[in-house]
Amino acid sequence: MKKWVWGALTGVVACAAAVTWALDSDGMIDVEKFFGGDGLKGYSAPRASTRNIEDLRQRVLGDMVYIPGGSFKLGNVPVPVMLDGEVRNELIYGPVVDADRAPISIGSYYISRFEVTNYDFDLYAAANDLSLRPDVPNGHERQGPYPANIAYHQATGFCEWLSEITGHPFNLPTQEQWEYAARSGGHDVAYATQDGTYDYLAKLYHETLNDQPHTSHLPDAYPPNPIGLYAMSSNLSEWVLESWADPESGAVFENGFEGDPALRHRRVWRGSYHGAQASLNSLFMYGAAGQLHREDMLQYFPSKAPYFEPDLDVIYDGFSVGARCVVNIADAPDKSGFGRPPGAIPDDFPKAFEPLKRR
Repeated sequence: MKKWVWGALTGVVACAAAVTWALDSDGMIDVEKFFGGDGLKGYSAPRASTRNIEDLRQRVLGDMVYIPGGSFKLGNVPVPVMLDGEVRNELIYGPVVDADRAPISIGSYYISRFEVTNYDFDLYAAANDLSLRPDVPNGHERQGPYPANIAYHQATGFCEWLSEITGHPFNLPTQEQWEYAARSGGHDVAYATQDGTYDYLAKLYHETLNDQPHTSHLPDAYPPNPIGLYAMSSNLSEWVLESWADPESGAVFENGFEGDPALRHRRVWRGSYHGAQASLNSLFMYGAAGQLHREDMLQYFPSKAPYFEPDLDVIYDGFSVGARCVVNIADAPDKSGFGRPPGAIPDDFPKAFEPLKRR
């Protein structure tokens, strides 16, 4: 695989302004400018040019949100809901866990405000001589600005490549990092939305299942959670670093799932995906992908061949699973020289809501 070292890019600092032409006034990627047209028509994978890689490097570093460390109870927690005309704290979805469990402490780190897009992953593939993933026959999951459906090893490979081109320690988040960020710093909230409710998720659910095919949405189509992270309760589920977690408590099994040898080797994803009912898009949702063997998969799905590159016999893949990366640096942006501070948490966060009846 090609190795892209930051030292090789120092001669193109003049390209620093290249990213800004594609940003709107809020610093968001302007899909029409960045990807051409409406972002859907005529998309072609990017070349692994020095300029493209430098643009991605700067954009990715600018999109890393600083998460100050703290303590919280990992796993399902009671959240404020409106029942019989009064606000109560109730468990609304997810595995029942020990209410008296001790909080865990987590150090400061950075996490991307967006999921990895097809454009960014395709650039990684081009830079490392990997084949493109197959197109999706329905929807627009292979269009540039949309989140990339990728296997576990592809997610880790992408984050490792970001380490190479930036010089910073990128990785997949641990499930503790993922949940702490989704909960805007460990608040008692079940949905990673701007107010902790699923109002926009209900709209997304009906649009997705009633008016259009199962499909993902643009990374910034809906507001972020208060600290500034997008689509952690919609779009795609997301890979985390661990191998497997206890389905009862959510605690990580260091050596795999002890109760069943067949489940020992798995990879965990967190959150729900765009096709799930809004009431099920709780950030407490998680699952695990088992092993897929090259010979078995390619016999029935030959288009999956790129997923086994460069030369893998076994992969871990799931349905509608993507990723976002973290940087394991504790210094705030004013010292690290990259990233952005977290957004402020409103005084009324999270808001109480009436639980949606499951459909």
